[in-house]
Amino acid sequence: MINKITRLLLVFAFAKALLSCNTTSQQEREIHEIPLQVELVKFHEIFAAAEPEDLDSLKTEFPQFFPAYIPDSLWLLKLRKQDTIQNLLDTAVKDANLDYTKIKEDITNVMKHVEYYFPEFEPTPAITVISEVDTDLKVVPTRDYLILGIDNYLGADHELYAGINRYKAVALESDRLAADVAMAYANLFVPPTSSRVFLDQMIYYGKLHYLQQQFYPDASLAALMGYSQEKALFAQENEEQIYRYFIDRELLFDTDSSLLTRFVLPAPFSKFYLEIDQETPGGVAQYIGLQIVSSYASNTGASLQDIVNTPGETIFNLSRYKPRP
Repeated sequence: MINKITRLLLVFAFAKALLSCNTTSQQEREIHEIPLQVELVKFHEIFAAAEPEDLDSLKTEFPQFFPAYIPDSLWLLKLRKQDTIQNLLDTAVKDANLDYTKIKEDITNVMKHVEYYFPEFEPTPAITVISEVDTDLKVVPTRDYLILGIDNYLGADHELYAGINRYKAVALESDRLAADVAMAYANLFVPPTSSRVFLDQMIYYGKLHYLQQQFYPDASLAALMGYSQEKALFAQENEEQIYRYFIDRELLFDTDSSLLTRFVLPAPFSKFYLEIDQETPGGVAQYIGLQIVSSYASNTGASLQDIVNTPGETIFNLSRYKPRP
């Protein structure tokens, strides 16, 4: 009798997985057929090729990149190739031989997913700029453009990144760009939380990463979380122990602000105050938050709009989350 029940449960589980797979495949086909082709404007190349006499036409065509508070003398210095940093960055980006065809395809793919889930979304052209390796400005969505700080994607080991902490440098790869675009758009739809409760912070970032994942399903866990491959694997293999640590110490509903720096915000590693800390990824609670939100979505069938608007504690209570052993 037990064997029959077990077999029946396995059949049900297989049928559910097959139905889910077919639904996902159909959904992806519908997304693929959305008639959208993103224009990619390589402004960094346009500016690099311009002459001083082109400044006025550049300002007319791209006014948003020439704020009034910056005098023309600074732009002319760059156009005359007298700005050492600008020259170095232009050369580095050129030598990187980035695959702009793939970048354009990936961004188009992300925007199609965003438009599918949020029909009110208005796609824009994407435009590349030199950001002087400002990792806070890697991807910036605006009304007119999706701005890409292209000098942030030259490879983790690039000499320009020598002074950047390794946990940040691992994300400075061109194959992470699409995941960054997906996260930039996720931030447009997930309202920030003012709650100091640890669980609410986890769920907030879990929502962000879940939308990011839906906007770019091809992203690896490492790309989604901004981790190295090794740190992403650590999070997966130790998910149960991490969650058990939070439960055993009754941290979920704690409002201690130090929990943010220990477990939520990006950092070289998370602070369990254990010997293995150096092996952990920083912000590991974001990973747990993603698993909780994913479990909620799977068990309730909630739409992305519902997930965005549902309070964190409700998501947790209905998620039936069980960490992988």
